[in-house]
Amino acid sequence: MSRTATAAILAAFLTAAVAGCGRDPVSYDDPGSTTVSRDFSDTDIRASAGELGASLAKAPVISEARNRPKILALRIKNRTDRRIKTSIIISQIETRLLGTGKVEFIDGAARPELAREYAYMASGNVNPSEAKGPGGQAGADYVLHGTVENVPVRQGKEKVDYYYIKLTLVDVIRGTKTWQGEKEIKKRIRR
Repeated sequence: MSRTATAAILAAFLTAAVAGCGRDPVSYDDPGSTTVSRDFSDTDIRASAGELGASLAKAPVISEARNRPKILALRIKNRTDRRIKTSIIISQIETRLLGTGKVEFIDGAARPELAREYAYMASGNVNPSEAKGPGGQAGADYVLHGTVENVPVRQGKEKVDYYYIKLTLVDVIRGTKTWQGEKEIKKRIRR
């Protein structure tokens, strides 16, 4: 095959490849943009986390604390008839509050891995002057937990979805509620 023919085939291939890129059905949106959806969407998650996180940050137990309270965030129980990634709401609240420097969060999910790391450090493979062991972890002052519920209602040709999200901060020693926040979302879906 001549150089001219090879160059022509290569040029045609590159043109087809570049043209094919323009037909890609995937595009990127700003993650902060509004998503209008019949489902519980990313916009609903951001709004919930934003309002609840701001309310919790202003709670006297946090805003007036002399020492940074240590919080163990449990999950938000999904009591709806929908699939909702409630873990994202908790993660966004943790990120917002950690950014204030006013609280610390206990990483309950890391506990099994930390226990394995302590065992490894005690195995003799780690320099004794650098080894850490059990017994030094912080205990939680408060536990954060919550629920999300919904009430779907039909009104003629419309459907109304009402979501109720409630978070509660509980004092670990006393078992008392020290803060509670709620967020309501109501969506009207026309058919």
